[in-house]
Amino acid sequence: MKLLISLLFSIIILSSNLYGSDNSRDNFIKKSNENTQEIIPKLSNEQLQVLIKKLPRENSVTQSNASEDWFKKLRPFIVPLIIVLYLIFRTDNKTEDKPKKNTKTKSTRSRTEEFIKKHNEDNKNNEITETKEDKEYEDEWNYDQDELEQLRIKIEEQQVENSKVYDVEAIGMLGFTQDQVDQTKLENEEAKFTCYVFDVTDENNEIALQGLTDPYRDDKFLLQSNRNMKVGFGYAYNIWTPMFRFPVSLVIPPNRGKRKLKFVVSATKLKAEFENGKIKNKKDLYFDVETLFDLNFEEPGYLDAEQYEGDINEKIVQLGMAVAYSEKKINTAGIEAIKNWINTEIIWKNYFEDSTDQKIKYSFLLKNTLELLKNNKLSLSEIVKEINYKSSVSKRYDAMNLLLNIAGSDDRLSKEEDKLLNNTARALELDLSRFQQMKTSTIANIETIEESDEDSEETIFNFSKDMTDSDKCKKLREEYTRWNRQTNNSSEKIRNQARKMVELTANLRKKYNC
Repeated sequence: MKLLISLLFSIIILSSNLYGSDNSRDNFIKKSNENTQEIIPKLSNEQLQVLIKKLPRENSVTQSNASEDWFKKLRPFIVPLIIVLYLIFRTDNKTEDKPKKNTKTKSTRSRTEEFIKKHNEDNKNNEITETKEDKEYEDEWNYDQDELEQLRIKIEEQQVENSKVYDVEAIGMLGFTQDQVDQTKLENEEAKFTCYVFDVTDENNEIALQGLTDPYRDDKFLLQSNRNMKVGFGYAYNIWTPMFRFPVSLVIPPNRGKRKLKFVVSATKLKAEFENGKIKNKKDLYFDVETLFDLNFEEPGYLDAEQYEGDINEKIVQLGMAVAYSEKKINTAGIEAIKNWINTEIIWKNYFEDSTDQKIKYSFLLKNTLELLKNNKLSLSEIVKEINYKSSVSKRYDAMNLLLNIAGSDDRLSKEEDKLLNNTARALELDLSRFQQMKTSTIANIETIEESDEDSEETIFNFSKDMTDSDKCKKLREEYTRWNRQTNNSSEKIRNQARKMVELTANLRKKYNC
């Protein structure tokens, strides 16, 4: 556009110059003629005609006439040219005066994103709290929520310290409408978020998972977790953030094998109630979101466990008898510990059933197992194999707790008992760190620990053959710290045992140059 304007201006200026040059030339010729008349003497007519014939025909008068003819031809285009230039300049002025793009929306979005980011950072403990920025955000109702995705959840298996967990992670806008936000104001601007888990492997039979452990159960013993959170219009998780966390050991489907689980998170009024994992009153529901999770469950499900319960209890009793007879003589205190477990875990749990048959059954089992042990015909490997297949991990820890109680029932831990406990813990595929903690609690209440040789000392701490000296040193440091804390215990018995264990760990640390 600027090039076109420059070209038009050049044409006008050139035309003016040409016209001006012609006028100047005419004036110059006229003046020259006058001067010539003064200088040149008067000539006769004959002499003048002779001189005129000798002058060239391309004189200034002819050129002046040609210039005038050219200007006359150009003159009709001057007015339209001026109009065109006017329109061009007017258009350019409009373009220059055109208001800049309104960045208010972008600025608003930027402030909102900063608020949400800070909002998520301030809630690392998964609690949405009201801050000063909340009030600023309330004034920005023109924020386009479609810029962020609506709330989504996913399941991630994580290792937290010594436990595996399933994290229910969320990202996106919480999705409250204006009306719902107004409703929450009646409940301190809070909403209740509840998570249930369903087995949907059979599409026609959706089953809510059982929950027997607080705080991961509802009043009907279904697996559940809930929390109250501050909410508002535009609240969001900007990054994947855990909303709920379930220990892996508690997420047990009804049957083993490949299962499809559905996790459902519901946002409701604080007073909302659930039945079989479903909200009772739909008016109390703000919204819900769900996700599917494929699980290859290698342990028996809770329906399988009910089927296998009788067999598992029998195998646990047989393992207990093996510990009680580990020194090739019967530990009568250990037998009493087994009988107490049978009464508590089997007979009393079936209180409303006739217990006579159960008592006869387990009395015979104790006698028969003792005979098998004496004749060296009891296969512990087969017992452990069956327990692993038919029981859950939690049931196996219950069995190990019984075995530790049997070993410590006579206030003495023998080398044979210790080795059998360690080998059984490995065979049952238990977490050895957790087992060692359980074992430490048992040892703390035992008066005598047999120390026949160095192997016995190392067995107490459950050293394995594949452990390096560095691994052993790490474990000894942990044990030293654990026992050193008990040297100030209020119980004299525990204090004395703690001093012995501190001395033992100190000696072993010297042995391995820890």
